[in-house]
Amino acid sequence: MMMLGELKAKLGKKWPIFEGLHKFIMSLNSKMRYRVFTIYITYYLEEKVIAVVYFRGKFVSDCELNIGFAFREKPNTAIFDSANYMQYPGINYGIKINSREDITGEITKTIKLNIIK
Repeated sequence: MMMLGELKAKLGKKWPIFEGLHKFIMSLNSKMRYRVFTIYITYYLEEKVIAVVYFRGKFVSDCELNIGFAFREKPNTAIFDSANYMQYPGINYGIKINSREDITGEITKTIKLNIIK
């Protein structure tokens, strides 16, 4: 598993965005786990993937994170788009964020209401 300093260096200017997002996702459930890979991070509850955060690769630009979620149903907000292009099992809706301010109350509420638990 990648060390925190290594991940921080890899994320560069995306680190502050990721740090806030990571804390939020981890706060959703005390049993949340995560794994760091070369271009993305996965979040799990038991064996079920709950979220995937792409920080490198074809899905993201230099200043954004692309997050896919396993939602129970389609969100009631247009902020979330289909995440079918991620081709990650169970991940069905996603958003792209460019700053910590992009993680609004509406987004956090939608995630809390729709995340598969």
